[in-house]
Amino acid sequence: MADTKIIPISADFDLKNMVAKLTQTYQAKGFDVTAMQLGTGISIDFKKDDDGIKKFIGLALAIKANITLNENTMMINFTDAEWMGKIIALGIGWLLCLVPAFLGGYGAVKQLELPKTIGNDIQMIVGGGPQAYL
Repeated sequence: MADTKIIPISADFDLKNMVAKLTQTYQAKGFDVTAMQLGTGISIDFKKDDDGIKKFIGLALAIKANITLNENTMMINFTDAEWMGKIIALGIGWLLCLVPAFLGGYGAVKQLELPKTIGNDIQMIVGGGPQAYL
């Protein structure tokens, strides 16, 4: 499932600074964050609990944010979300017991919220929100 967010930016917008602040914010939340330059844009991978048992019971979170700049706008496309663990947990839970189904459902809700949360955090950084994510 791909989500897109478009954010207005100023002419003096500093993409590298925004990526550094976003990386620092999500590393503090326990995510593994890797950023890679792609032409004039950047691709950022966010992963949390993406190995071990949490992945198979649906609690892992992972998504990729592809950011491109066009004049006075920044476009963020969210792709490569982690859904396999949630599907497995829901399937096993439905057939055997409800605990994995509840965990998979919880993980699915968190995964659905992740693009919106990251997009809102980027918008707060760009707009110099309440904390300006120092």
